[in-house]
Amino acid sequence: MLSNTIIIRKFGLQPYKKILSLMQTLTKNRNCNTVDEVWLLQHYPVFTYGYNYYNNYGLAIHNIPVIKADRGGKITFHGPGQQIMYVLIDLHRRKISVNYFIHILNYIVINTLKKIGIYSYFSKNMPGIYVLKKKSVLLD
Repeated sequence: MLSNTIIIRKFGLQPYKKILSLMQTLTKNRNCNTVDEVWLLQHYPVFTYGYNYYNNYGLAIHNIPVIKADRGGKITFHGPGQQIMYVLIDLHRRKISVNYFIHILNYIVINTLKKIGIYSYFSKNMPGIYVLKKKSVLLD
């Protein structure tokens, strides 16, 4: 059953592994009646890397944990002050492709930043939103 309801949860500052475990549990237990969710939070300092990246750093960089995540992408730093948005939406049920959904998210971020006077742009060759030629938001 398709519901237009989306639950938005604010978690505050959280350890990466705890949130990853909660997301994996929600996804594993998802069914046709599961309400989609958006989680807003920040992480304690952590580096994450996806399955397409070879980690030659070991378990920590300057005492900051390095954790393998179940996603693509290279190594990424997350830390306090960086707002993270995890989108736990059943795209198949909503009949939305991943590429189109990423396009929608990029559009939302670019237009939100524009409203507060920050010019940003999306690069087709390199995923993410850029401000002053620096990546500001990672959607991978």
